[in-house]
Amino acid sequence: MAHLVASLIAGIGLFFVGMSMLTEHLKILSGRKVRLLIARWTRNPLSGVLLGGLLIAFTQSTSATTFILISMIRSGMIKVRQTLPIIAGANIVIGFIVFLFAFDFKIVVFCLLGISGLIYTMKSTRNFHPAAGAVFGIGLLFLGLSTMQSGAEPLAHTEWFKHAIQWTQGHYFLAFVIGACLTLMVQASLAIVVVTIAFQQAGLFTLTDSMIIIYGANTGASLLTLILSSGLTGESKQVAMFQTAYNFIGAFIVIPAFIAETVWGVPLVRALALEAGPNPANQIAIVNIIFNLLPGLILLTFYSPGARILAYFWPESPEEQASKPRYLHDQATEDPDTALDLIELEQRRLLELFSDAFNVMREQKKDIHSKLDSLKDAFDTLSNTIRETITDLTAIHKLSLEAYNRLDMILNIQHSMEAAAAEIHGLGLEFHDLRQTEPGNRFATSAIEGLDFILMVLTDVATKGEKEDAAMLSTMTSEDGNGIAAVRSAYLAEESGLDKSARMRLLAAANHCERLIWLFREIGSAFTALKEEMKADSH
Repeated sequence: MAHLVASLIAGIGLFFVGMSMLTEHLKILSGRKVRLLIARWTRNPLSGVLLGGLLIAFTQSTSATTFILISMIRSGMIKVRQTLPIIAGANIVIGFIVFLFAFDFKIVVFCLLGISGLIYTMKSTRNFHPAAGAVFGIGLLFLGLSTMQSGAEPLAHTEWFKHAIQWTQGHYFLAFVIGACLTLMVQASLAIVVVTIAFQQAGLFTLTDSMIIIYGANTGASLLTLILSSGLTGESKQVAMFQTAYNFIGAFIVIPAFIAETVWGVPLVRALALEAGPNPANQIAIVNIIFNLLPGLILLTFYSPGARILAYFWPESPEEQASKPRYLHDQATEDPDTALDLIELEQRRLLELFSDAFNVMREQKKDIHSKLDSLKDAFDTLSNTIRETITDLTAIHKLSLEAYNRLDMILNIQHSMEAAAAEIHGLGLEFHDLRQTEPGNRFATSAIEGLDFILMVLTDVATKGEKEDAAMLSTMTSEDGNGIAAVRSAYLAEESGLDKSARMRLLAAANHCERLIWLFREIGSAFTALKEEMKADSH
C-alpha cells in the first residue's frame, strides 16, 4: 500500500517539477526574436490555432499557456485578438493528447530524458542547455503522468479504496464537483484525466462516471484561471476571461447532453465514445475531445465580436499602455544609430512611470499597494523590452567605437533606472505605513514633493540636455545640496515625536529617499554625458 501511495505522490512531484523546469527554460528560449516570430504567425487565425496546439503540447496546461500569452500582450508583442485563436487551439489539442495514454510511450519518455539529460549536463553543449532543459521538463512531466497512472491502477483494486469511492457512483453532481476540486488542487486537468483512465480500466468507474468527472476537471481548469487572474486588469484580464469562458461554454453544452443521454437515453457523447472500442483511454479521449472541440468551434466563429465584448468589459488599463513600447518596433534593430535613438526615447518614458508613482503616493488611495505594483510591473515589462532590444542589437551588428560608447552609457542609465524603480516601489510602501501618524504624514508629503521636483528637473535634463538644468540637478542631488540635506533635516525634525517602530519606518523611508536622490544624480550625469558625446560625434 505504501508503494502505491508513494507512486501517486512521486507522479505528482515529477509532474510539477517537469512543468516548473519546462516553464523556466521556455522563458529563456522565448526571447524577443521568438516572440516577434510568434506575433507574425498569429496574424492568421488558423496559424494561431496551430501555434496554440504547439504551446499546449509543451506546457500541458491551459493556465500556463494563458499566462505566457498575457506576458506577450504586456510587452506589446501581440494583441488580444491574436491570442484568442491560440487559446482555442491549445484547448482543442489538449483533448487529443489523452490518446497518448492508450499506448505505452515510456520508452519514448525515457529516451527523451536520457538524451536531453546528457546534453543538459555536458559543458560542450552549453548553447543547447535551454532547449535540452525544456525537453527534459517535458519528459519529467509525461513521466509524472505515467507514474500517477501506474500508481492509480493497483490502488483501484484495493478493497478499502473501492468502498471509499463507491458512495460517489451515481451521484453525478458530486462527481462533477470532485473533478473540479481535484483540478484546483493539482492545477492541471490532464493529470485528473489520466488517473480517471486508470480507475476506469480497473473497473472502479463506468464510462458515465468518468465522463462527468472529466467534465468537472475541465471546468476546474477554467476556475483555476479565474482564481489566478483575480488581480489582473485590462487586456490581461481579457485573455484570462476568454480562457475562463472557454470551458464554461463547454460545460453548458455537454452537461445538458449528459442529462439527455443518462435520463432519456438519447445517443450523444457516450454513444460516440463507445464507438471508439473497449479501451477506456480511447473512450475518455473522445469525451475530452468533444468537450474541448465544441467551444473552440463556437468561439472561433465569433472571435471578432468576442474580442470586442472582452474589450468593453475589461478595457486596456493606463499601466498596460505604459508598458508597451511606443518607439521600438520589429525593424528597430536594423540600423544601430536609429535603434539607439529609439531606446533613448523609451528610457525617457520610464521617467514618466516614476512621476506616475509619485502621483499615486500623493493621492493616498486605499489601493496604493496594487497601484504601485501595477506601475512596477509596467516598468519591468518596458525595461525588459529595452534590454532585449539592446541584446538583439549587439548580436546582429558589429558596432563602431562611437556606437559602443553610446550603448555603454545607455546601459548605465538603464541599470540606474532599474535600481531607482525598486527604491520608488519600496518608498511608496513605507510612506503608506508612515502616514498613519501625523509626523510621518508630514515627512512623506514633503519628501514626495521634493523628489517629484528633482524628477522634473531630471526629465528636462534627459529631454533637452540644457547645461543650466544639468547644473541645477547636480546642486540639488549633491551630498551637501538641498535634496539629501532636506531629507535629513526633515527626518531629524519628525523622528522625536514617534515611537521606536515608527522611527524605524521613518529612517527606512529617509534611506530610500537618499538612495533615490543619488540615483537621480547618476541618471542625470549619464544623460548629460550622453548628450555631450552625441554633440562631439556630430562635429
